[in-house]
Amino acid sequence: MTTDTPADVRVTRAWSRILTWLAEYAPPSYAALKPGASDDEITALEATLGVNVPEELKALWRLSAGEDGVAGSGLMLGGRALMPLDAVIEVHQRQMRFQQQDAEGTIEDEGAVALWKPSWIPFCSFAPEDTLYGLYVDGETGEVCRWTEFREHRREYESLPAYLELMAVSLEAPLAAAGPEKPGMRAGALVWGPPAHEERGDPWVRHLGQAPPRRPAKTPGAIREALPGDDRAEFDERRDALDLADPEAVAAFRDQWWERAVQAQKKLEDEVASALGGNVLVHPGHHLAPEYEATLPPAVRHRPPSLDDIRTALRHESVRTRFDRDLMDAVPPHYPALLLRWWDIARLMADPRGDRAVRAVVNGRRTAD
Repeated sequence: MTTDTPADVRVTRAWSRILTWLAEYAPPSYAALKPGASDDEITALEATLGVNVPEELKALWRLSAGEDGVAGSGLMLGGRALMPLDAVIEVHQRQMRFQQQDAEGTIEDEGAVALWKPSWIPFCSFAPEDTLYGLYVDGETGEVCRWTEFREHRREYESLPAYLELMAVSLEAPLAAAGPEKPGMRAGALVWGPPAHEERGDPWVRHLGQAPPRRPAKTPGAIREALPGDDRAEFDERRDALDLADPEAVAAFRDQWWERAVQAQKKLEDEVASALGGNVLVHPGHHLAPEYEATLPPAVRHRPPSLDDIRTALRHESVRTRFDRDLMDAVPPHYPALLLRWWDIARLMADPRGDRAVRAVVNGRRTAD
């Protein structure tokens, strides 16, 4: 995709969308990000490496200069980790030493393949503690390429903005995500999967676009509404017995019952999640009691909208034609998953960023091998 928007502006916009998603859906991953680097720190890095860092990479580092990872996993698309600046320096200098050593051992071989060029700036590693693999930005072409410990180099993405935009779209519309990497959760942290082998402990759960858990406001009315019916009579009795002239007693009552309401709501949400089983083919209304179904967010993705809703929301006739063709080709048991995917695309098209986001989904950012 071509655009007149400067690359550093595209990076800033895409990363801001990613930060918003992380703060809302995956707080542990959000907390693992390091603060942004100052211009002085980036200038010092350039002086140490003896190269100019591309503006789009500087824009990313000004917002987040690396991450610590969660449970050994990075949050970047593909399960990679955003490298701290000291790791960037260490990897670049190590690779340049390998390049120098190889050059000294090469005799009049003008066709020798470069192991590393000064303009290749690493920014993602295989994992927070594993820098033998990763991604770098080619400062000459702007492409994002992969390196491995076996001296392999391959173009992965058109550019850093393209990589981050694909990541943002994959998070915001997970059922319409292009590519094999799907966002999921493990212990509340973002983990891209599905994993090749399920680990013990907390299982990986694919993120399907559900709204984040809601918590009642700390007001008597909201707390009472969030409580199970059996607890409301006790709440009313203790509330009526309160000495409203004692602020500490009122605060203690409110905090105690808010905690009970949160726990009750969490239990209900867990029961809903268990009933859904993480399966996009489940129709909640057929399996949940009315009181459980009422707790689901209005825009929950598990319930597909109607065909008419989707066709109306798809703004371009050519896109509607593609939707109709997919629907005709679909096997009936797959209808719900198909509708969910197209509903994601329709919602994206309704957004001011929609046309660009849809192109990112439909066309992808990966190049053919």
